Amino acid sequence: MERKPTYRRHVRNDGGGAMRALGIDPVHDTRQTFRTLCAVLSRPGTIEQLGVTPADHAVVATLVDHELKAQIEDEELRDALDARGRYENADAHEADIIHTQGVPSWDIRDVPRGTLLEPSDGATVIYRVETLTASTPSSDPAIEPNNDITQDTVADDTSIAVVTIDGPGVPAETDRTVAIGLPPDELDRIATAQSAYPRGVDVIMTTAESMLAIPRSASISRAAVEHAHSTMTDESAHEYESEAH
Repeated sequence: MERKPTYRRHVRNDGGGAMRALGIDPVHDTRQTFRTLCAVLSRPGTIEQLGVTPADHAVVATLVDHELKAQIEDEELRDALDARGRYENADAHEADIIHTQGVPSWDIRDVPRGTLLEPSDGATVIYRVETLTASTPSSDPAIEPNNDITQDTVADDTSIAVVTIDGPGVPAETDRTVAIGLPPDELDRIATAQSAYPRGVDVIMTTAESMLAIPRSASISRAAVEHAHSTMTDESAHEYESEAH
């Protein structure tokens, strides 16, 4: 089935008090965050500077409202939203918006991925990571691309995985290879969660100041993998799907 871009976002510009408590301007910063989200979702695998820090707080505060269920691991962020009636706690397997700092305690393969009739009901998952590096030039000249990204270049660092992103918004002649500050096993789990299009999850990767998106319309695969450990094969992905159902 042909993959098509997804643009539905859980966005509502209310709860200015929650924004201010996090040091985020509820008008200017929300607008900037929304525009940047649209940019990275329409160009999967590119990195954009947000201009609002920390970026994961800005993204979550922009997306969450009182009508959505959320799972937020960051206590400061959770308390600020909860104090203003914008946080309805839910387990990760039923939440609409999910936030994690690094590797989560839950499995992304178990979060909502929508249905064939309503694929947009899949969750939006925001990861806070320490590293984001892309081979593709960003629209922001301050972000320099790295044209020599391979898994071998970070082979000694098991906290970083190198993946290639494909799908709508990625020109056929473009190499969208990115290094993400998560263990390869976690990227394998994300790949499995994205493997049943049109069902899937929208993934937002953020550092303190920048972000990158892997929407559910995109697919990811390991780039230049030379090491056999923690490799998720197509067969093992299908086995997990069978067990889950």
